[in-house]
Amino acid sequence: MRFITTPRFARDYARSAPEHRRLFQQALREHFLPAVRSGALRRDTTWPATLRIHKLKETSIYSMTWSFTSPDGRATFHVEIGKDGKPTLVWRRIGNHDIYEKP
Repeated sequence: MRFITTPRFARDYARSAPEHRRLFQQALREHFLPAVRSGALRRDTTWPATLRIHKLKETSIYSMTWSFTSPDGRATFHVEIGKDGKPTLVWRRIGNHDIYEKP
């Protein structure tokens, strides 16, 4: 699986506190990437409940929440199919609940 980030995600990430970035990376390593490898994006298996992944209403954008407490940790992403027919996961935003205003 390929991953890319939007410029907005890169700005959000750069502005986030080191602890926030650490918790995001930890959630990726321990839960998100193993789920992707197991087929969660293809719906071959379910996403880990700890990540609270759900599709935002009337969009193709997904939300991932790894913490509801300080720091509130959320990220949005979608999947694009490349010209080669392979999927690419696009990280769109990262931050707190405010990212849902412009996911």
